Amino acid sequence: MSDWRIHRREARCTQCERVFQEGETFFSLIFFEGDRLRREDRCPACFEEPRAVGDLFFWRTRHQADRRARFAVDFEAIEELFLSLEGRREERLRELRYLLSLLLLRKKRLKLVGVRRNEGSETLCLRRPRRTEEFEVQVFELDSERAQALKAELARVFDGAGVEALAAAPVHLASDAGGTPVAEARAGESTG
Repeated sequence: MSDWRIHRREARCTQCERVFQEGETFFSLIFFEGDRLRREDRCPACFEEPRAVGDLFFWRTRHQADRRARFAVDFEAIEELFLSLEGRREERLRELRYLLSLLLLRKKRLKLVGVRRNEGSETLCLRRPRRTEEFEVQVFELDSERAQALKAELARVFDGAGVEALAAAPVHLASDAGGTPVAEARAGESTG
C-alpha cells in the first residue's frame, strides 16, 4: 500500500522559514510529490508565489501555539477535499474519498440517495442537503487496519483535529465538483 505519512502542522513557513505569530493566518497545502502525499504550511506572501503542477488541496487556517486547548474538526475543509478528489482515478485517492464521504455522511453534510450495484462493485449515490447535484463514490471494503491507517493519516493532515471521534457519526457533500449527477447516470443506464 502507499505511504500515507504526512508531516504535522509547522510553526513556521515551509518556504521562507519565518515563524508564525499567535493567531496569524497561513495556508496549508496537501499535494503529491511523486507517490508520496506531502503537506506544507506557507505564510500568505509565500503562498502567492506560483507552484508547480501537483497541488492537490489547500486551506487557510490560523496559528495557535496551544493546539491541545481546543477540539475542532474542520468539516468545510473535509468537504472541500472530498470535492477536489472528484474524478481522480488513483486508487489511494478513491479510498480517501470514500472515507471522507463516510465522515461527511455521519455529520449529515452528505445524504445517501441510493446505492448502485454493478459487476462486483457498489457505488454510493450522494448529495448535499438542500442541493440537487448528486455525486458517486465507489465503495471500498477497507479492512480495519487500512481504515485505521487512512483515518490516522487524515487526522495528521488536518493536524490531529479529532478524526477518531468521528467513528460514530453520519454523511453529506458540495457543489461544483464536476461529477456526473446520479439522475443523469441513471437515465443513461439500460433497464434490466
